Amino acid sequence: MLSGPASTVLLPHGLFDEDGRCHRLAELRPLTGREEWALADAGNHPDPRAVSALLAACLGRLGDFPSVDAPLAAALTRGDRHHLALHLRARLYGDRLTLVARCPSPGCGAMADVDVRLSALAPERPDAAPEVLRVALPEGPAEVREPTGEDDAVLARAEGSREERSALLWSRLVEVAGQPLSPEGWRALPARSRHAVALALADGTTAPDLGLVARCPRCEAWLELELEPFALLARELRGGAARLETEVHVLAFHYHWSETDILALPRARRWRYLELLRRELDGRPLVDGWS
Repeated sequence: MLSGPASTVLLPHGLFDEDGRCHRLAELRPLTGREEWALADAGNHPDPRAVSALLAACLGRLGDFPSVDAPLAAALTRGDRHHLALHLRARLYGDRLTLVARCPSPGCGAMADVDVRLSALAPERPDAAPEVLRVALPEGPAEVREPTGEDDAVLARAEGSREERSALLWSRLVEVAGQPLSPEGWRALPARSRHAVALALADGTTAPDLGLVARCPRCEAWLELELEPFALLARELRGGAARLETEVHVLAFHYHWSETDILALPRARRWRYLELLRRELDGRPLVDGWS
């Protein structure tokens, strides 16, 4: 599937400005070769700051924001960022995704294909979401917001145990009685209150549901998968990195363009020039219908 011109995407949550207005309509540009290469080199778990830089390069206008930089992209919720990644992936490779999973049942281990429609994972949400979710706790009224790219970036750099990192994240998301919490303050809340906050966020989140289930074709056991959109996109682009190098070589050789200029082209434009070269080398008309 060729990547076309910029398209509009309605974000599930959106970005709230200082006046409380929500900006949900984003202009999504196709990835250029530069972003394809950067994401392919990002490893199995792309750093949240690298993801923010990628989104800043791909996002044009966002609501009334005429441009998007990395800090603004980092302010988007994790769910909105995943939503955009699913749209980017669909533009590059199509709406259908086939995953392969191994059955975890002892003595089976069969491989199963799991077919997914990305449009089903990222449906358009017509209703605006609240900026924060409110929960009544014995300690006072609490507000919880969805995690953002900046939260993920802080968490990626944090040290400590899994429990300590979890407390750090929740302390960034929750206020009780109008007061922010420290990680120690979050842990000091009764388990019932912490559970109520987590349940409110789980029920009210606008993030796409990335948990997938399927049946093993051999033993009928349930298979559970968790899709990571940016990791998936990075892995697929890494698989095509050799092709991208070849495209750069061919276009540089024939047109004498620099690598920088070629990588600034989106995939559809690169492939169009390659098709024109192939037609010329084959002695065919450059445009169908021309003699």
